[in-house]
Amino acid sequence: MARQDIAGLLTGISSGGIDPVTAGNAEQQRLAFGAQRAQGMQRNLRSAMGQDPRTPAEKLQMAMASLDLSKPEDLRKLAGIQQATGDLTGAARTAAAVRELGVESDTRNALAEALDKLGRPQEAEQVRNKTLDLQLAQRIVLDEQKLAKEKAVDDQQRDALMRLAVSQNNPRAVEWLKSNGDVSTIASVLLKDPTLAKAEAFTTMYEGDEALRVGIINGVLHKATDKGWEVIPDDVKLSGTAPAKVTPRKPTSVAVTKEDRRVYSAVLEENEDIEATISSTWGGTDADLKTILIDKAHQIWKNADPQITREAALRKAAEIEEPSDPFGNA
Repeated sequence: MARQDIAGLLTGISSGGIDPVTAGNAEQQRLAFGAQRAQGMQRNLRSAMGQDPRTPAEKLQMAMASLDLSKPEDLRKLAGIQQATGDLTGAARTAAAVRELGVESDTRNALAEALDKLGRPQEAEQVRNKTLDLQLAQRIVLDEQKLAKEKAVDDQQRDALMRLAVSQNNPRAVEWLKSNGDVSTIASVLLKDPTLAKAEAFTTMYEGDEALRVGIINGVLHKATDKGWEVIPDDVKLSGTAPAKVTPRKPTSVAVTKEDRRVYSAVLEENEDIEATISSTWGGTDADLKTILIDKAHQIWKNADPQITREAALRKAAEIEEPSDPFGNA
């Protein structure tokens, strides 16, 4: 990338001076040659006097070579250089740019913090690394704040109506609110003011596992069917939340440790009937039978719900009934 002539941008004159070849007409070229000769004489004179032979424009170019004009601290350095070279107008412009960058930085930080608080960390990081436009970020913050304010008002109204529904012993109104049904519509029922009802206010409620599309028509709860809207009888119990899905517990294969085998062996020694039964029923060597039995019993014991004893697990594995209680207790 070509080096930028910053001094030229500030002064309007290239740091390399005026090229007499491209200066324009004959008069301009004559003046350019004169300026070059005068500049050369001044350079030689300064050098002879032990002074820095560079021109002010060249000094300015060198001083500014390492500055990053997107950073406020470097802009402040630029303003100091401009003041030192007598460019007061440029220094004023640079000072204004510093203030503008400061305002932008404060705005960026404020928007990033707001987005973090609103649960939008991705957009907050984009604001910080300057990949998200500030106006768009501000629009996101305003929209999220508006939604949060509306939700707070809705929650407040919903809580008040919930208390009213409970006091009126109206379980369907309670379930309507739990199902996130429209508050103004249920308010028209509870407050007996039809004008509050919102047209085409629907929600989803549940009759057991069946989801119903329901709405309040003339203060009465209806459900949508393939034949149109039907009144829901008073004896039908509805829920505003979906029934919990029960996931069957899947048996898991569990490794049998040496300690587990030691415990099972001790149980077998105390219950000779278990070992005797499997020896006569299954056949095979005692060692093989014992290993098979313990492996099977351990899986039963680990996956049992509710939990059972290891002895019970051994009996289930051997398909032996529990011994009867000699005292006749259940």
